[in-house]
Amino acid sequence: MNSQVSLDALPYVDKQIDEPGVRSMVDKLIASEMKRMPKPRDPSSLGFPDMDLFSSNTLIQQELDRVRKGKPMDPALDLSRYQLDPPTTTTSSSLTSNTTTANASSSETITPSASEELPEGRALWLKALDNANAQLEHQNQRVLNLELVQKFGGNAWNIHNYQLEYDVSLLRKAVDEKRAEIMELNKLRKRDQMDVAESLQRLEAKWAEMISSTLQVEVASASLQAELAQLKAYEIQLSKELGVAPPVQDSQ
Repeated sequence: MNSQVSLDALPYVDKQIDEPGVRSMVDKLIASEMKRMPKPRDPSSLGFPDMDLFSSNTLIQQELDRVRKGKPMDPALDLSRYQLDPPTTTTSSSLTSNTTTANASSSETITPSASEELPEGRALWLKALDNANAQLEHQNQRVLNLELVQKFGGNAWNIHNYQLEYDVSLLRKAVDEKRAEIMELNKLRKRDQMDVAESLQRLEAKWAEMISSTLQVEVASASLQAELAQLKAYEIQLSKELGVAPPVQDSQ
């Protein structure tokens, strides 16, 4: 079979792909073409690009640099606002031994009655009270949010689910419409090709007939030329035997 096969765009008319060896040859051509195509790069091997994030914000740059170096926060995060401790005061005492003398400090809780005796006692209790009120309000907000979620959360999620189902239905409808368009296009292509299939087959048969006629004419012409050459040679031989001058040969 000829190694060069013309592949056209009339799959509903021509059946060359069903001929022996054509499908395997097409698969080899496709595989060879795919080998020449650049292979897609693995996204995991690309890494992250060097980006200067938040270059216009000095505070964020400093914080990112601190986290990158593993340094602790300075100043440290104040967690006292999340604790509900009573106000305390620090007292120091001296410990004496035979060799060393050290100062030890301890924290003592300030009672409301004792706060009157300390100049900063009232301010410390007011600060602790403000902290307690802030945490109480925070807990009230959490309880309120939980009550709102319990009361309206179910309906909100149902509405969200309905919206998602509606979006899914729209996407499915769009997919079905595209599939219908593709099916209609394939039907149109098939109908157009089948409409001209008879004409193409008739023209192909006529072309084959004309090629056959041309070959027959060429074979007959070659046979006549060979026969004419033999007759001319026989004529020259007879002229020599009879002693007659051979006829003048045509220059053509």
